[in-house]
Amino acid sequence: MTSARARRFALIGKSGAGKSTVAEQIWRDYGIRRISTGAICRQISMLLFGNEEKASTQRIDDALTQLDPSIFFRAALRSAAPEESICVDALRFSADFRFAREQGFEIIRVVASDETRICRLAARGQVFNLNVDGRHRSETELDTSEADFTIHNDGTKDEIEAALRSIFSRGA
Repeated sequence: MTSARARRFALIGKSGAGKSTVAEQIWRDYGIRRISTGAICRQISMLLFGNEEKASTQRIDDALTQLDPSIFFRAALRSAAPEESICVDALRFSADFRFAREQGFEIIRVVASDETRICRLAARGQVFNLNVDGRHRSETELDTSEADFTIHNDGTKDEIEAALRSIFSRGA
């Protein structure tokens, strides 16, 4: 469990919604370190398939979560001390969500329109088919999970900063 002073966040949302952007903003404005659950999966994808395409990372998700439903989340947390305030940049599965709640994480949902998401993913060179990749369980499993906060990320950086100020003004 975290200490009374530590504040732990986990972000949920679809690919391209801006979870990484929000996590980076939390780090810049509040000094809370970003922990990436996807980094390990992307590294494995590069080793096995030579790419980081959603189809490849989703295949890895499907295979490795059979071993442990929260394998990427648990691996990411290995670098964090229990008393450290952190922001986990992406939860994808119900098991991760439950584990985060058990550990006292505050959940922030980051949302953006499909059009915005597709543009962002294309801009970073990611192949993403909304009708195929967008239906994978890593994109849909947490759609109905209840978040503590929601950030709408179709707007400006100032709007993200305002939403974060509101979240941080509430305290732990």
